[in-house]
This record gives sequence, C-alpha cells and structure tokens, in this order.
Amino acid sequence: MNIIFVSNNMAKARTLTLRHGLVLLLLLMTVPAMLTLLILPQANGEHHDVTSGVATLLPIQLHFSLKNPQSHLDALALQLGEIQARIMRLDALSERLAELAGVKEKDLQGGQPPGQGGPMVHEYSMTEVQLQQKISELAIELERRSDRLNVLEAVLLQQNLQKDTMPSDRPVDTGYNSSSYGWRVDPFTGKMAFHEGLDFMAEAGTPIYAAAGGIVTEAEQTPDYGKIVKIDHGAGLETRYAHTSMIMVKVGDRVEKGQLIAKVGNTGRSTGAHLHFEVRLNGAPLDPRKYLQNHLLQNRPS
Repeated sequence: MNIIFVSNNMAKARTLTLRHGLVLLLLLMTVPAMLTLLILPQANGEHHDVTSGVATLLPIQLHFSLKNPQSHLDALALQLGEIQARIMRLDALSERLAELAGVKEKDLQGGQPPGQGGPMVHEYSMTEVQLQQKISELAIELERRSDRLNVLEAVLLQQNLQKDTMPSDRPVDTGYNSSSYGWRVDPFTGKMAFHEGLDFMAEAGTPIYAAAGGIVTEAEQTPDYGKIVKIDHGAGLETRYAHTSMIMVKVGDRVEKGQLIAKVGNTGRSTGAHLHFEVRLNGAPLDPRKYLQNHLLQNRPS
C-alpha cells in the first residue's frame, strides 16, 4: 500500500511506504497521551506539575498551622478558667462547712492557701505548654480541696452521729424530780438507797420517746423495773425506760431519736404511774441530767 502526497509548491508527488505511515501514526497518538499524563490528575489525586500541587496544598497547611492552634489555646484557656471558678466555689463551700463544724480552716488537711491579688500589669497570653502546666497544678489543688471537704464531711458526720446517739432528748414531755438521782430514802423500806435514774412524773399512757437513736436490746417484763425497754446507743452507752404500761418496740429494732417506744405505766417496783429513766456507760449508771436538754420537745407523735 502506498500513500501519495502532492505539494503545490513543488508540484511533485512523494510516496510513503506503509512502514513510514505507521511510524507517523504512532507519533500522533503518543504526543496527546503524554500531554494528558502531565496535565490530568493521577489516581492518587496529585499532579505531576509540582508547582501546581504546592499551590493547591499550601492554603490547607496554613489553615492548620495558623487557625486551629489558636482555637486549641482558646479551649485550654477556657478550661483553665472553669477549673479556677470551680476551685473558688469549693473554697466557699469549705468555709461554710468549716463554720458549721466549728473547725478552723488551718486545722484541716490541705488548708487554705494564702490570698493573692494586685493590679494587672503587662498581661500576656500563655503558651500551650504553660496552659497545660497550669491546668495540672489546678488539678492538684482540686485534689487538695477534695481532701479538705472529706475531712469536713467526716467531722460533720461524727457530730451528727454523736448528736443522734447522745441521750439529750427528754423521754417524756413532762418535768422530772430533780432530786431523784443519787442517794434517797427508799419508798418501800424507808432506808437510804442509791437511785440510779430520774423519775418523770406523768399520767399512765403518756407517750415515751427514745432519748437517742440506737438498737433495742431488751423489751420485757422484770420484777423490779416492770415492763422495761433498753436501747444500746453504741460505745457502751445505754438508756433504760422502766415501769411502762405498754411496750411499742421489740428486741433488735433500730429506733431513731424521738421515736415512740412505750407508754408510761405503774409496773414493777413502783408506787404510782411514772417513768424511771436511766443512762448507763458500760453498765455503770450516769446522771441523766448531764445529758438531757433543758427544754421540752413539742409536736412529737403520740
């Protein structure tokens, strides 16, 4: 097969063989393909043109290096401020609790640090490292504040337990015979005998309340005490309620301070309706007047 080209200038025919035509065709196909590889993006999304690639990636790199770090610093600064505000609230709460507990701040574990203040001069923003270090320091301060609050909680809990388990409430809403504890003339024998409790003068059926919280250890009839209730308040402290007409609790019951436990009666070794009330420590009698409050309790259940 021959291809014949005719030129107007030379008015002369040229003949190309098949071999020359194939070479020309391959050249025509190769040049566009090379241009396509250089211009169009490859499968990985990059161009062979290095300048064009840098120009495309540069704005993204600047975005991360200039904008995001500042946002990160702002977030750290905000976190720092929140921790400082929380510490201030903890300090205020600690002061109120210490006042309620009657404890001085300086006596607590991790006491209050010295105060700080003064005008603001030459302020500057902290670096990320400085912010992180400050946050770590405040985390330690939070732990110290938590320790102090734990101490206050323990003190208040102990005080509440002592308040609830201390027989400070009168068992009946009536007065007692102030001379009934100690040596006296026994009403049955006429001889001097030691009276180990207080006698509250009250009509039969008058409600009797627990002077403190505790566990009922006895609720039974005895020859001398009559119908008696014994309550264990812990640490060897016990109260006894004797000569009752009716017992409202049973052994093993947990009672609260001011809870109805019995009613006044005239059972056992008694000359008339009254409540015989005792306070004992490790079995030894104590003067109940040292524990009872001076006022009468009001609005208790009947």
